[in-house]
Amino acid sequence: VLVRAGHTEAAVDISRLAGLNPAGVICEIMNEDGTMSRLPDLIGFAQRHGLKIGTISDLIAYRRRHDNLVRETSVRSICSEYGGTWQMRVFGDVTGGGEHIVLTKGDISTPEPVLARMHAVNPVEDLLAVHPGRTHQLRDSMLAVAEEGRGVIVVLRDMAAKLEVGDHVSPHRLRQYGIGAQILSALGIRDLILLTNSPTPKVVGLEGYGLSITATRPIPARKD
Repeated sequence: VLVRAGHTEAAVDISRLAGLNPAGVICEIMNEDGTMSRLPDLIGFAQRHGLKIGTISDLIAYRRRHDNLVRETSVRSICSEYGGTWQMRVFGDVTGGGEHIVLTKGDISTPEPVLARMHAVNPVEDLLAVHPGRTHQLRDSMLAVAEEGRGVIVVLRDMAAKLEVGDHVSPHRLRQYGIGAQILSALGIRDLILLTNSPTPKVVGLEGYGLSITATRPIPARKD
């Protein structure tokens, strides 16, 4: 669940933590009216049948106390055409062997929500400009944080991902959400304002990392 916060991954993690074969069987529990049971329904179901219940956030919080899948490997100051001086950190990914770049500006240790952009590198979009409006999102995000004077840009790199031209979200992209959350947690960030042109994301298990998206803000488009 530290890589992808899904029910399949949770079933495997629980089996592994119990010292059993890392495999599991998952099923969907339905209410009497045929609707899918949500957490409040499941809590009542567990109480009626004497079952233990846990959430993916609980499992993430437990594993974070015992496992660390990202490690900061270097830090230095850089000067960019996009926003001037930044503090650049490199985080190594223990599971995939890749490296991810984090750019910070200002004091992100204070309790106020931090303006943050999570950018998964996509060569087709970032370099070839296949999708209009997405090509300069990293640049525009850096300029937005620079104007704010305080914030973080997380550039997630997955060298194993296949090139994708369509809008399909691959398992590799989903995998990066968990890695990005671990990096933000390692930086000591708790509340964030997410820079995104997409609807507010529903990230499963975010609370397990001690993170909360307090608001979203569109990435301001710049004229070339």
